Amino acid sequence: MRHFTISAVIALTLFTAQTQAQITPYVRTTPLEKKNFVGNFPKLRNARSWDGVEPGSYNIKFKISGVKPGDTLLLADYHLDGKYKRDTAVVDKTGVAAFEGKYKLQRGMYILALPHMRGFFDFIVDDDQDFLITTDTAYYTGDYYSKMKVKGSDQNEAFVSYQLGKSQIVTDIIELDEKIKTDSSESFRKPLLEKRQELMAKKNNYDNDFVKLHPDHLLSRFLYAVEDVEVPKELPTLPDGTKDSMYPYHYYKQHFWDRVDFNEDGLTRMPVNVLKQRLDLYFEKVIIPDSDSLIKESDMLLAKCKNTIEIEKYIIWYLTNRFETSNIMGVDRAFVYMALNTYCSGKAWWADSATIDKMCDNAQRRKWTLIGETAPGLELADQDSMWINTNAIIAPYTIMIFWDPTCGHCREVMPKLAEIYKANKAKGWKVIALAPNDKKKEWYAYLKEHPESSEFIHLLRGSVRSQFYADQIYKYYVIASPTIFIVDDQKNILANRIDVDKIADFLDHQDKKKKKGAAN
Repeated sequence: MRHFTISAVIALTLFTAQTQAQITPYVRTTPLEKKNFVGNFPKLRNARSWDGVEPGSYNIKFKISGVKPGDTLLLADYHLDGKYKRDTAVVDKTGVAAFEGKYKLQRGMYILALPHMRGFFDFIVDDDQDFLITTDTAYYTGDYYSKMKVKGSDQNEAFVSYQLGKSQIVTDIIELDEKIKTDSSESFRKPLLEKRQELMAKKNNYDNDFVKLHPDHLLSRFLYAVEDVEVPKELPTLPDGTKDSMYPYHYYKQHFWDRVDFNEDGLTRMPVNVLKQRLDLYFEKVIIPDSDSLIKESDMLLAKCKNTIEIEKYIIWYLTNRFETSNIMGVDRAFVYMALNTYCSGKAWWADSATIDKMCDNAQRRKWTLIGETAPGLELADQDSMWINTNAIIAPYTIMIFWDPTCGHCREVMPKLAEIYKANKAKGWKVIALAPNDKKKEWYAYLKEHPESSEFIHLLRGSVRSQFYADQIYKYYVIASPTIFIVDDQKNILANRIDVDKIADFLDHQDKKKKKGAAN
């Protein structure tokens, strides 16, 4: 029989059948305690961050025929999108390699690698971490599970049976496919194709049968989670007699997370990162990516995983990183919300003080220039050394561009902005161009070379009249040039970090909204 790693077997079967069985949600056997040694922003301590490992111990032994006393075995785990070394053990005189530790291993699927990485196999680590696995090196066949015996772990006994059964079916299908290719006659192929259909049905139902037999198994929770939602095909009828065409979407969204056991930290240590798969699909295809929806959905997910360590850690990291790096305007509000309510509130126990300080400083600065906030008023000098207060500039729309005359991209954007302004200045629009104070020479040279931007209000950022205005300009989160903001006649921010090519359409849309509102 051919041997397949669990990851290969799973990859051959993902989303092939809808599991009708139900899992038993995981219940923690020890009280949950998440430690925060670093403190909360801004009162941070230069202390070690917590590694997420809980008190306890593990004593996992392997006796593998074919390895010699003195050989070293390697213990590793699957974690999200990688494999990581966790421990090593030397084979003793009796042929046993014992992996021991004073803290519990995190739940999940682990890897036992043979000397010199000549082979490996997977096994399960759950709450019972005192057991013995015996097998053969299988250097030439890779057939570890047919000779495997487990003592002291029901989870691994069931896991071995799963591996043997699924691998046998896959092997039979591959061998049958090879046989089918040898003769194209219908009389030869027909019974083989019928046999293949039977095997495919058995393969597709195999995971379902395993979950039925082992609803409390860690593998069952994983197999259950990788399957997508099955939407009823029959559409309900609305009161007006028509079919509800939106029903499939609403059903799919409502039941999207039903199969994920948010109590099972072991889902973060599996060959396939099912959490990322589900999160990517949900935030890219299922929900509308506006800040209010993103914040609402984030709260929902965080509430689901509050009783976990690893899942909560991953979801906090995933959401914060996704929102921080999003190119969709307005999503930065969701980033600020996530950062302030997790990293800055002591929930990022895995992060050090430098990381938290950087993250929270970022969020604190961004919050002042979110869409809907009042633009911080500035008072800066123009090219004639006259002090200009931006709050005194009256316009239906004011475009503020933070730029640098030595920046290549800025030199492409400024002429485009001049064209937009020329086409709309009769409407009363204004453009404020803010250049760095330490590049006056380049600034004057650019203005001389580009008279098309002469009607902009040009200001130098750097010299201010008071600490108040120094604090005000700091509130504009500008880490790259150019960065463009748009404010309305009440100095409320309509757009932040908008692309120059989208300005005209954006403000045309704003005008239409105003006219529609006035008409109503």
